[in-house]
Amino acid sequence: MKHMNNVALIAITAVAAMSAVKADTNSVGDTNSVGTGKDVKAPVVAAAPAASPFNLNISENYDSRYMFRGVNEVPNTGILSTTFSPIWHITANDTLTVPIWYATAVGKTFPNGLQNYRELDVPVSYTHAIGNWTLGAGYQLYVYINQPSATHPGGTGIQNEVNVNVAYTYKTGIVTWTPALFYYYELGTVNNYTYGSVNAGSSFLSPQLAASVPLNFLKSDGSITFNPNVQYNFSFAYNDGSYNNGALTKPYSGANNFQVQLPITWQITKLVSLTGYVAYSYQGANLIQTAPSTVWGGASVGLSF
Repeated sequence: MKHMNNVALIAITAVAAMSAVKADTNSVGDTNSVGTGKDVKAPVVAAAPAASPFNLNISENYDSRYMFRGVNEVPNTGILSTTFSPIWHITANDTLTVPIWYATAVGKTFPNGLQNYRELDVPVSYTHAIGNWTLGAGYQLYVYINQPSATHPGGTGIQNEVNVNVAYTYKTGIVTWTPALFYYYELGTVNNYTYGSVNAGSSFLSPQLAASVPLNFLKSDGSITFNPNVQYNFSFAYNDGSYNNGALTKPYSGANNFQVQLPITWQITKLVSLTGYVAYSYQGANLIQTAPSTVWGGASVGLSF
């Protein structure tokens, strides 16, 4: 299991909320609601009040599949997760975000699994805004608990990752657009742990295009938004191929998957938001435990303080 680019997009949103240049484009942050930065792990949050240098976003999430970077990470079941995300607006253009994420599988995934899979992610993300541009860098710690496997019952693992990203936000009419590029590099595992899920030195590239469209025909105040996100991702020895006679094929390099997410977020109050989404991923690389086409969905409730 690995972390996605929601960490950076959460921080990008936080910078935008503090920037006078982007004062009218804060709705782009709603695209975080289903993981435009982190697939299912991205929290659904209400808009952070720009007046405070410190904010806290909390979300409770359900996803029918744990799809991450093109791979169905926990087959045959969904996941429940909680995101606890403190945000520090260091300056009007600089933000530090730590969106801690804890998840547990709803049910068993393999017959030899001892208990439900669990995961704790501790990311740290810094972003800097320059006009409509946002530059970011981050570190990600993953802790896997009872990781499912087709060959062993699972155990605990630790993994480390770093990332860099760039995004540009602009508006055409009522639509806010955010093309972005995210790059992730795996540092590997820590001694005395059984394994990590990705080899050190591998990497993952994710070009994306996100949009935010206020659905004014539903509520004229713009509090309901449609926030689609499209990705075309690339693996550089990052994901593995399927099992072949009991052994994994070599790590895969090449076009990884195409993915589209279609969330709708309702900003019920300044503090509370509700999001539902459907998503689709196609991969032709024979990625491990993943069908060529996968459809899934979910919902989240977010609070902001």
